[in-house]
Amino acid sequence: MKFSSALVALVAASIASAEVTWEFKKYDNGVEVDFEEGPATKFQTQVLQRVSDARKRNRASFAGRKAATTVTSSNWCGAAVTGSDYTSVVGTWTVATLSRRSGQSSSSDPALAQWVGIDGYSNDALIQGGTLSQLEGSSQENYAWTEMLPASLKQISLTVKTGDSITTNVTATGTDSGTVTIINNTRGTSVVGKVSGGTKLSQTAAEWILEDFESGSSLVEFAGFPTQTFTGTAVHSGTSESPASATLIDIVQSSKTLCSATLSGSTVEMTDS
Repeated sequence: MKFSSALVALVAASIASAEVTWEFKKYDNGVEVDFEEGPATKFQTQVLQRVSDARKRNRASFAGRKAATTVTSSNWCGAAVTGSDYTSVVGTWTVATLSRRSGQSSSSDPALAQWVGIDGYSNDALIQGGTLSQLEGSSQENYAWTEMLPASLKQISLTVKTGDSITTNVTATGTDSGTVTIINNTRGTSVVGKVSGGTKLSQTAAEWILEDFESGSSLVEFAGFPTQTFTGTAVHSGTSESPASATLIDIVQSSKTLCSATLSGSTVEMTDS
């Protein structure tokens, strides 16, 4: 299914999106402008799906990178900090340039999402925001989006181009409410979304993630990409925390590692494997 056509499709009534309510404001160089809310989509990011429960290893330091505990997942690549009372997380990244992997046909539409969020690492709740990119033929389409489970992600009307610098701040304002601010640093535009409803947050984790998301009930084909980085911090119990102490997450599908995460100081690096 083409990404552009899927974006305009409404979520099936069986998805409990009616419980989640969003309100948005858009800004251009700090001045509020008209905002047109995007449609709900068939796409959905998901909580961490472990390849094997608690499969862990200690990755040795190399090239100045910090050794860290790593877990494997079929859909997440990046880093997660865990604890209690996570109230916000911020991350900055560059919208990746996608490519097709060996074996993916020229008619395939591989994709990935880049985002920050609260929860989802060890529970079924998740509030998040970021960018989503997909190849369609020889063109790459990029979108900004927000999501709070159990609803599917919602496209927002913020122009995003390949190579743009994006900063996203996700803040939990209650157990079932929060704000997501997505800033396109390259273009001086931003959208602020306020959400209520959805699955109750436990606020026990914050993440910086590159994801192979779902369309319907299946993972989309996972695109190739150059090495990507996240910088940013999370706040829990009033204390700022960088990813330097995070658990790293690699994507493994059919026993093959597709994305590996490492730490360089407090920067999360994700490498196509």
